[in-house]
Amino acid sequence: MVKEGKTYEQQLELSIQEDSDQGIDIPPHLKPDQTESYVFFDLETTGLGRKSDITQIAALTNGKKFQRYVIPRVEINIEASEVTGITYSHSTNTMYVRGQKVEPVTLQKALLDFISFMKEFNNPILIGHNICNFDILIISEKLKECNLFTTFSTIVKGFIDTLKVAKKYVSNSDIPNFKQETLVRHYLGETYLAHNAIEDVKALQSLYEMKLAHHIKSEDLYAFVYRKCLDSYSDILKSKAVSRLICVRLAKEGISLKHLKLAASRDSNGIKFVFEDHKVPQKSVKAFSEYLKDEE
Repeated sequence: MVKEGKTYEQQLELSIQEDSDQGIDIPPHLKPDQTESYVFFDLETTGLGRKSDITQIAALTNGKKFQRYVIPRVEINIEASEVTGITYSHSTNTMYVRGQKVEPVTLQKALLDFISFMKEFNNPILIGHNICNFDILIISEKLKECNLFTTFSTIVKGFIDTLKVAKKYVSNSDIPNFKQETLVRHYLGETYLAHNAIEDVKALQSLYEMKLAHHIKSEDLYAFVYRKCLDSYSDILKSKAVSRLICVRLAKEGISLKHLKLAASRDSNGIKFVFEDHKVPQKSVKAFSEYLKDEE
């Protein structure tokens, strides 16, 4: 396998990693402002674990389609292969999808191509089903491995998880479960080739536009760095000084503990101002302030 050279994005990312405080600033309140592009997005992977490799990336927006099959570095789980129809031979470097040969690319190439695709759109928001607990975690890990996480997170405004939206706004008395396939069949009266990423995003776009779009509120939008920000609160959550709900609210806005430290260093009321700007209840301001003082 030929190793690809460092790109400008990777060199920039590495320089940022060397100085973790470089360019840090407190992000503004996250809310849709009608300038965004909604990009329907899905991954297929080697398994269900969070360390799984990507085997397919697909996205769709404004009539433009993106798809890459990806060379996995680990064996594809038998169950995953049965569901997706994707098989790969490391010995012959060949990939088949339901018996048809396809040309996969390296993970790095797939991610760089996906970044180039996302750059074509204004303030892209990723929309996917169950992406908060799976796809975003997977792609974030792979972006970090390829030193592309910062580059990607500065391009993408955030994400919306249609599973969370459906559970919030659709009555469960109407349907047996909230799987995308079930929702599409029930509300659109259609079936499709599920667990093929490009077919999944096509079906999701139709479902979203016909059934879910009118429900969307600002609170359904998550910062792409949500998981990374939530992890930053692990110690303060262990101390039980603040509630998980408040940390989730902050993380959804892209606010990490480092941002709160920065705010506190700038002004004695800095944390209070951050909470006000991001519509977060004020009741935890004192707890955060005291926690950060104890850390000094």
